[in-house]
Amino acid sequence: MHVRRRLIALAAGLAAAVSLALTGPATATAGSAPPTPFNFYVNNVTATQVSMQWSPGHLTEPTRWRVYQNDVLVTTSLGSAYVARHLVPGQTYSYRIVAVDGSGDVAAPTRTITVTTRGPGVQPGAPSGLRATEVAPARVALEFDRPGDEFDVWAYQVFDGTALVGTAAAPFAQPTATVTIRRLAPGSAHTYTVRALRSSGLSAPSNALAVTTPTTTDAAPPTAPAGLTGRIVHYTCDNAALAWTPSTDAVDAAAGLDYEVFGNGRLISAVRGTGSATVWLPDLGANTITVRAVDSSGNASAFSNAITLTVDPACEP
Repeated sequence: MHVRRRLIALAAGLAAAVSLALTGPATATAGSAPPTPFNFYVNNVTATQVSMQWSPGHLTEPTRWRVYQNDVLVTTSLGSAYVARHLVPGQTYSYRIVAVDGSGDVAAPTRTITVTTRGPGVQPGAPSGLRATEVAPARVALEFDRPGDEFDVWAYQVFDGTALVGTAAAPFAQPTATVTIRRLAPGSAHTYTVRALRSSGLSAPSNALAVTTPTTTDAAPPTAPAGLTGRIVHYTCDNAALAWTPSTDAVDAAAGLDYEVFGNGRLISAVRGTGSATVWLPDLGANTITVRAVDSSGNASAFSNAITLTVDPACEP
């Protein structure tokens, strides 16, 4: 009896194997595709080469990465990096990455990065697509697309005409960046451009964006933040985690209030619509910290209570 059962099981397994050989693997179920690579970025550009890398995401089986150049598959990479070689100086190329697993399931593609190789008269990439995401009486929020060859960009500088009015951080491997210009006069006109601060100097400017802030009749400030507390962040010597009770305003919702953080009387940070912030402390020794709320019309509250946080004079950030 046991021998017969074994023979039946063996026959059933053999039949399944024959069926698989004839028909191929079963169709992948929904959600079986590998993850889309993230943190896709270019880390060097020369006249004839573009180096790039990406993070593969959480993988449960062997995966390869297809690299597309100008929408043409140029290689299937065994690792999460690739160097495009033998390119034409001064030529523009686009790249995207697609993950594929051993079963042939493919992920959604990454974002497409566009890069121009170096060459005579070719400037490094500049920000583009400058646009306003908020225009209030006393502040303007801007967003822009970062250049594809962002590997040597330290920050972005915002100009109103020829005047430098703001700086935006360069978030790691992100296609866009944002910055808010505050303390504007209601009913004032502005023309903004953004330039990348690169190792070689400032890039060409982005497109120009003309903005006129609306007028306002709101003259009432928010209530003052209360209960300010803070501590030095663990494993640092000059970063502080702050918390306070949020303010209220007669016009703006809580999420629309800005909080300005001052250290020893100097503005060191500004955050939107929150009761907490992590800030860099500007001075060795004692730092007196206060916070105030500012609404979208530019009305500033009274200051919060003051606290003192001390940076070790031997601090080496």
